[in-house]
Formats: sequence, structure tokens, C-alpha cells
Amino acid sequence: MHFLMGPIHGAIVNWCGHKYGYVNFENGDQSRNTLPFDFVTMGELFQNNHHKYGSSPDFSARWFEIDPTWQMLKLLAFLRVVKIRTPQRVAYPEPLRKAA
Repeated sequence: MHFLMGPIHGAIVNWCGHKYGYVNFENGDQSRNTLPFDFVTMGELFQNNHHKYGSSPDFSARWFEIDPTWQMLKLLAFLRVVKIRTPQRVAYPEPLRKAA
């Protein structure tokens, strides 16, 4: 069973995360956020947020989105088990850029 979990999880994330759900950011792709409270896949179905901010350790962007993996990372950082090197977060709505 454990051997099959990786491919099944990957298929669910890549299929549902690009077919169903809502869009926070226009990324020029079909990525979508599937579950507002994404406990089932530990935040992996916030695909639209992830495609916009790929290096952010927190995939949640809106007040009702909760990324359980980010919560665990913050706890591990507090306990000094890990060090978070990329603290940037997803920003919704996207910050306005000043014209140069």
C-alpha cells in the first residue's frame, strides 16, 4: 500500500489541481485550488497558488486557506528542528506593482 501512495497522491494532485476548483491568480495555465481546507493532501491541492509562487513554503493565500504542511514547518522551526530559509509567502490579492 505504501508503495502505491506516491503515484496515487501525484495523480490526484495533478488531475484535480488542474481540473477542479477556483483560481486566485491568472498564471496563464490551468492550475486551480481545489479545497479551501486542504487537509486531505496536506496543502498540495493549492496548485494555483503554488504555480504563482513556486518557492513559497506556504501554499495558502486567502484567509480561509490553511496549508497543514506550513503549520508543521513552523512548529518544527520553533522547536529548532528545521530552519526556514525561504520565508516569503503567497500574497493575495497580488500586490500592485509601481510603474517605472
